[in-house]
Amino acid sequence: MSVSSPPPSSPPPAQAPRGRRLRGGYIASLVSLAATLVVLGVLVALGPEVRQPAPDFISDVSPNLQIELELGEEHMGELGVYGESFDGACSALTPSGSAGATQMRGASRYTYGAQEWHLIQVLEIPEAGTYQISCSNAQVDFGIASMDVVESAPTRQMVWALAWVLVPVLGLATTVTLTVLTRVRDRRQKAAAVGHY
Repeated sequence: MSVSSPPPSSPPPAQAPRGRRLRGGYIASLVSLAATLVVLGVLVALGPEVRQPAPDFISDVSPNLQIELELGEEHMGELGVYGESFDGACSALTPSGSAGATQMRGASRYTYGAQEWHLIQVLEIPEAGTYQISCSNAQVDFGIASMDVVESAPTRQMVWALAWVLVPVLGLATTVTLTVLTRVRDRRQKAAAVGHY
């Protein structure tokens, strides 16, 4: 009596390869790159206002400026005369009727606002009251404002330069680091998986 051998077993059906999913590290690196590009776009869009904001004028802005300004205690000290160029000059009459002290300013590496205003003169404000201010040049717009933008200009320029350099450097460094760490992790997991067979 012959013993029949069992039928050969059929191989298990091949499984369809699964689609490769994007790992969390790669997603994080893409998010980091996108965030860096967004911040750079914001810096470009807001650059002039951050780097060189326009003076906060307390007077009308016009050529041949002839104005009377009521100045209070908060204006004591110095006010700036800003112009679109260095052509022209201004004079002031104090509330007591004496000529106001002025200081001419020469060319500077700083300009202010999108119109590139220049600080051309500084008016000393020794007392509160009504000042009469006259600026002469029919081709140049003049305006009176505080000295805040002048005093903060060096700090603003330094912060702007640091932001413009550090933001892309840190963003790209983070993106590259996340990508490299994710690739190393992938290779280690593949090596571990091969070792189990």
